[in-house]
Amino acid sequence: TDEIMHQDIIPLYAADIQEQLKKQFAYLSGGRGGDGCPVITFPDYPAFSEIPEKEFQNVLTYLTSIP
Repeated sequence: TDEIMHQDIIPLYAADIQEQLKKQFAYLSGGRGGDGCPVITFPDYPAFSEIPEKEFQNVLTYLTSIP
């Protein structure tokens, strides 16, 4: 079972995770996929493996909730 997809999603605001967003390990590039969904970019980030799972989840939850 994919735990991430089955967790209750609590709405997040940029102000709630501003320090996590400042790291810029993932961001919305402004592009859209063929189906119209936003493209999330994961740039080269030297400490990517050191990002705590909860922090990663928070950023992705926030980015995927932006209309």
